[in-house]
Amino acid sequence: MKRVLAIAVAALFLSCEPAVRRVLILTFNDKADVVTISATTSLGKAKAGTPEAAEIDEQRQALLAGRDEWSQRFANADPESDRVVMERSRGELQSVEHIASIAPENLQKFFFDTHLTVTFTRGEGWAELTIYPGTSVRATRRQRERVEKMLSLYSERAARYFESIRALYAYLDEKPPRAEDMFFAVFRDEKDQPARISEEEKSLVDGVRSAIDAMLSGEGETATLDRDFDFVFNPFPAELKVAIPGEITALEGFTRMPEHIVAVKMPNTLEAVAMLEGRWITPDALAAALAAPKDASPQDLAASIAPQRRRAEPLVTPNDVAAALMEKMRPANTYRVRWITRAGGAPLPPQPRHRDNSEGGYTSARSRDAHKTPALRCSTAALPATPWKFRSCARTPDSGP
Repeated sequence: MKRVLAIAVAALFLSCEPAVRRVLILTFNDKADVVTISATTSLGKAKAGTPEAAEIDEQRQALLAGRDEWSQRFANADPESDRVVMERSRGELQSVEHIASIAPENLQKFFFDTHLTVTFTRGEGWAELTIYPGTSVRATRRQRERVEKMLSLYSERAARYFESIRALYAYLDEKPPRAEDMFFAVFRDEKDQPARISEEEKSLVDGVRSAIDAMLSGEGETATLDRDFDFVFNPFPAELKVAIPGEITALEGFTRMPEHIVAVKMPNTLEAVAMLEGRWITPDALAAALAAPKDASPQDLAASIAPQRRRAEPLVTPNDVAAALMEKMRPANTYRVRWITRAGGAPLPPQPRHRDNSEGGYTSARSRDAHKTPALRCSTAALPATPWKFRSCARTPDSGP
């Protein structure tokens, strides 16, 4: 199948699986006078002696002792009642879900120790939740220094990718009929039929493919790039989803998902590169692959992108790319959702959620290119390192909260 997309998803999954995963779900009742908070902490696996293993052990002890960050936030929100569900495997704690219901007006009390300003407003037949993110203070000084260094390295790789696309487009400007065959060569899997291209054309295609491979290597100094970027740029303490019972009438910043769910989604570095389509190159092969339907073949992708008008800036510097990536990876200025309320009782507390909670899509940062954000079918999960196996992806945008 699609080589670029398959590699992108596999590398994304391998590089982003967190040692400790936190998911926060806010579920409003019909009248929007009660919100049920579900905070789940799932503990991953890591090689003994690594910083990740130490993080998992420390979080496990905090959860068992009730001194984790969620316990403190629930206590500060002062719910009338709450419950905690623990999941163990062979006697070892694997995940904890903390659940409680409070008045929506008290949400800021829950987020008291974060750099988030949360407001809730309710009127005749409507309700609105607004979150204003501040600066992330989740990263250590060492992480910030490492991100600065890694950003420089990754920006050089992304600039090399843009240059490879520019060289490809310069050739196609002289020989437009060759576009479909050459794009097929870019997207094809090793199991697909050979591409009908010359040696000169193969050199150009290989330049694009190797540039993408470099961005997906996930080795050396960029192995923890996405995780460290998240700590530096993302002020949210967890993956945040909001379950809305009524019709949504206004949405800003949030990503819309199925089942009346909206979510805060931050792009990783590869997604951020794809979101730059239109700034220096148009169309972008990587963005096209990420946004393509599940069942699209390399031929389909090639046929869709080949007739498009092509443009490539003559020079893109790593500094230009670094500034653009930081713009994309910061949160939006505002996350706001307004919906129609209706009469009804308070919701039942949600059932405990398992460690394979699903999510999809992501939120574009504030940018003039936000409308070009491709929607990924997958997010954080573990996949084998085999490069061409996209169909083993576990998470899709159609997944539930």
